[in-house]
Order: sequence, then structure tokens, then C-alpha cells
Amino acid sequence: MSRNIELEDALKAWISQVMRFSMRGFIEFATDSKLSMPQIAVLFRLSGDKRCAVTELGEEFGVSGAAASQMVEKLSQMGLIERLEDANDRRVKRLLLTQKGKAIVERSIEARQEWILHFSATFSSEDAREATALLEKFTARAVEFSRGDPAHAGHHEGAAATSDSDN
Repeated sequence: MSRNIELEDALKAWISQVMRFSMRGFIEFATDSKLSMPQIAVLFRLSGDKRCAVTELGEEFGVSGAAASQMVEKLSQMGLIERLEDANDRRVKRLLLTQKGKAIVERSIEARQEWILHFSATFSSEDAREATALLEKFTARAVEFSRGDPAHAGHHEGAAATSDSDN
């Protein structure tokens, strides 16, 4: 596998821009919501109907049980999470997002992605079609890449390597 320095540089530049726009919206949202990044991280951890115990949160975030418990208490007081008794062990309390907590997660995602609407509007119809086709190809390649050996992503047994004319 040979390196494609031009593509690497172009991807780094693109990812830098995407992260800058995305993080700007996310940080503005976090500031406006008066939530800390660790608090938002806990809400994301619990999103999608995932439940966990306070001790699990502490382990996952690398903080003490006391620190995790304080964060959970604050989020609970804000009405963003609730504690439920574990069906198998009444001593354990499972954490679950409330509807208000789910709404915070959704608004956070929307804030992070809002720039996409404005950016997409800067493309002509033809450029948008070309960009869409290329981004779909990149997405498919990234999915393939995430499933296996990065050195072989995009290359199937018996298939020729992608040439410049394929791009």
C-alpha cells in the first residue's frame, strides 16, 4: 500500500475545518446550557436508552466514585437524569436520561451540526451532486475501514486497487 500524501493533506485540512465548525456550535451550546463538558458527556453516555450505575460512570470517565456521585446528583437535581432501582440488585441504582435530558442531547447534536445547513447552501446543484457522490464514497470506505485491517480497506481480494481515474 502506498501513501497518498495529497489526499492525506486534503483530509487533514477538511477534518480541521469540520471540527472547528462543529466544536464552535457545541461549545456555544454548552456555554448557553450552563452544563460542563463532563456533564454533557454523561448525558451522551446515557443517551439511546442506555443505563448504567454511578460506579460504572466513574470508571469510564476516570474519576472517583465520589466525584461521579456528585455529578450524578447535580444532573438529577436539574431533572436531566433519574435513578432507578436495579431489578437484580436493589442496592444498585441505574441511571437513565429523563425526557429533559434527552432533549438536551438532541439540541446539542443540532447545535453541533447547524453549520452544515449553511455550508451546503453555498454549493450549486451540480457541485452538490458531485460532492454528495464523493462523500458517499468516502463514507462507505470509512465504514469498511472501521471493520477491518486499515491496510486493506477498500481493496477486496481479486479487485484492483483504486486508481486516480476511479476517483
